[in-house]
Amino acid sequence: MQLDSVRELKAALAKSVLAPLAQSATTRRMLNVAAQPVSAVAGTHRTIALGVFKTGKQDYELAVRLQRRAMENSPQLDAIHRQAKGELDVRYIGRVVKRALPWHQKRNRPLRIGSSIGHYRVTAGTLGCFVRSGADGAVLILSNNHVLADENRGKIGDPIIQPGIYDHGRNPADAVGRLTNFVKLKRTGANRVDCAVASMDAEVKYNYSKLASLGKLAGLGDAFLGEGLSVAKAGRTTGITHGNVAAFELDNLVVGYDMGDIRFDDQIEIEGEGEAAFSDGGDSGSLVVDGEFRGVALLFAGSDQGGTNGRGLTYAGPLRAVLDQLKVDLLY
Repeated sequence: MQLDSVRELKAALAKSVLAPLAQSATTRRMLNVAAQPVSAVAGTHRTIALGVFKTGKQDYELAVRLQRRAMENSPQLDAIHRQAKGELDVRYIGRVVKRALPWHQKRNRPLRIGSSIGHYRVTAGTLGCFVRSGADGAVLILSNNHVLADENRGKIGDPIIQPGIYDHGRNPADAVGRLTNFVKLKRTGANRVDCAVASMDAEVKYNYSKLASLGKLAGLGDAFLGEGLSVAKAGRTTGITHGNVAAFELDNLVVGYDMGDIRFDDQIEIEGEGEAAFSDGGDSGSLVVDGEFRGVALLFAGSDQGGTNGRGLTYAGPLRAVLDQLKVDLLY
């Protein structure tokens, strides 16, 4: 299919298949969701996510991602198959959860892209990169909301520590800055980004361009350009990893947070290269770069299943959307 045709099909299926699925009482029973007002659960069932899968230079298919086994033999999947006329890439990915689990990472001074960091009450995540405020030109740290803002629970001015608590960081001894701004995660409706920024204390030094052993950050790119775009990241838990964009513009992806299941639209799906996973717990907040080391996405979640190597899939929000919503510019 042409790219525009897949996008039109995805939009039509969102109305004809996904919307009724989210509101259906039958679906709630099938997925073991407790009885409650539809308004409280609509759009938050882990069912089917839809995106775009590239098969050739100008050829695309519908990416269908199943988040529950119950959907594998469902009438909804049959309907999607019929409407796509068989031009679809179907994968079971299971439950997708935020990437912020306890693993060790060393204290870094100057601060470096890919190092352990977190809100003083959060286990640990990854310092994605450095950005410049559009308001006053200040240099800020970029990572996820759930890393720097504790899933909306953080207050502006809260301490940010490096390394994070589970990497033996302590407040105030390891405080490097303060929470400055975050895009609030929404329980209802669709989210597009999981992101936050923090200021740095005056005495804290930082290296804004070095991507560990990869090289230097070269600017801003797009994650959907190129055939099977090759990407890489530097993360707190798995370090330097390489992978490929498997799908993009993925809508209705439901991700598990401490605050509950949250829906995301327009996401990027990445699978690890070879036999390795692209990310693991604690890599949340990692900057994803393309083959020319241009920033393309901000990693925030992953599954333990799926992918051609069976090591799970990683999910990231488009970096341009992150920067736009926070009103900052990438520093490189």
